[in-house]
Amino acid sequence: QEEKDSQMKSIISRLMAVEEELKKDHAEMQAVIDAKQKIIDAQEKRIVSLDSANTRLMSALTQVKERYSMQVRNGISPTNPTKLSITENGEFKNSSC
Repeated sequence: QEEKDSQMKSIISRLMAVEEELKKDHAEMQAVIDAKQKIIDAQEKRIVSLDSANTRLMSALTQVKERYSMQVRNGISPTNPTKLSITENGEFKNSSC
């Protein structure tokens, strides 16, 4: 009986060691997953920002095309074109040359 008890204690001890190792591995994997999720979240925000800037650029391009088209249709040469510049926060600013 003592030998069986000793074997059971040894088995339980090994199982507990394996459990601790698994917990440690799980914590490490969770840390990696969390870090990757932060990167993914930052990339998603960047994509939204780029998409918004792209939409504004396309809108500005459409406006420029419409102005140019109207000037050409009216026989007016665009002698004083509008300069389109982008501010630091991605907004557009029109100014005459």
